[in-house]
Amino acid sequence: MDTIRFDRIPEEQALVETLVDWAETPSGSEDAEGLARMAEKIRAAFAGLPGHGELVDLPPAEDLAGAPLPVGAAYRHRCRPGAPVRVLLSGHMDTVYGPDHPFKRCSFPERGVLRGPGVADMKGGLLVMRHAIDLLEASAHAENLGWEVLINADEEIGSPGSLSLLHEAAQGNTAGLVFESALPDGSLVRRRKGSGVFRAVARGRAAHTGRDFDDGRNAIIALSAFLVRMHALNDTVPGAIINVGRARGGRAVNIVPDFAEAYVNIRISKAEDLPGLNARIEKLLDEANREDGVRIKWHGAMARPPKSETPATERLYGWYAATARAQGITCGQRDTGGASDGNILAAAGLPHLDGVGVCGGRIHSEEEFVLTASLRERIALAGAFLSRLADPATELPAELFHVFRS
Repeated sequence: MDTIRFDRIPEEQALVETLVDWAETPSGSEDAEGLARMAEKIRAAFAGLPGHGELVDLPPAEDLAGAPLPVGAAYRHRCRPGAPVRVLLSGHMDTVYGPDHPFKRCSFPERGVLRGPGVADMKGGLLVMRHAIDLLEASAHAENLGWEVLINADEEIGSPGSLSLLHEAAQGNTAGLVFESALPDGSLVRRRKGSGVFRAVARGRAAHTGRDFDDGRNAIIALSAFLVRMHALNDTVPGAIINVGRARGGRAVNIVPDFAEAYVNIRISKAEDLPGLNARIEKLLDEANREDGVRIKWHGAMARPPKSETPATERLYGWYAATARAQGITCGQRDTGGASDGNILAAAGLPHLDGVGVCGGRIHSEEEFVLTASLRERIALAGAFLSRLADPATELPAELFHVFRS
């Protein structure tokens, strides 16, 4: 196996400068203007590659309350779609930091550490993806490997608009790489929990606090009692997480509130645990709705099923780990509770590796960081792995890849 020549990879300083520019381009999932600016930066960065790149408008989506979601456009780039082996390179340009979020600028809290919005999740991964393709295209057997880049703009909100693109890509490729951030020690993500967002809506009866208090039915109190019982379900299903993430209700304080709502994130390790958890939730709803004058309704679904390991992903990881060793890099695998588009690709049948982006951590917080030395290292590793898949000596047996196209 050829060792990647590091002189083909940009210097760390140049990579960091690009990453700072991308990270300081706000692109929260619901920031339509920011996402449009980021999409243009992505399009320009990938424009010099062979094949065809384009921005794809996504169909409109709605949140659980029926409000429209501005899901932005996805960037798709395809090269050699008729090649015997085809690899999906998956990523996302959106972040969890909206235009009003105070975390807008990058900093260097210590040498070799870049802190900034989206540097790890996952604009650093997009940078790794882009330059890994350069290494593939410079390799001896590049013509044997087709690739498809798919970078969506709604991953952080569950990929509601890009779901069909992800399914299409899963069916059209042999294997995939998801450029989510690796863990700080460089480990890939092996298994992921499934995840879904749910909305609980309570309706009560409004009344004047002073004159007719006893005639009212307090929706906030009813919903609060239900949510406390929901939280207690964390102890009933191994591996499940139930997090009440947001709640609101009421109007003026001299009115018994007749409305309250809350958003709950549920994560599970095994799909077979979901029916039992749903039964427990239904029981709680039934008990809550026995109270006179109060009704609680439950909306939502598991958007991303749990992702497990398969013989195909084990084989992919074996090749990846061997590639890492050849580059002098140590690379392990660990499970995580976080969900990604890897959950969707796995459910659609695409064997893939998840977490091949930069090494970093504290994602979704104002302490999000990337280890800057990992930029060149992960470019070298992803480029070498793609080159290995392009090599005819690497056998990709169809029986291990059930969406394999020869």
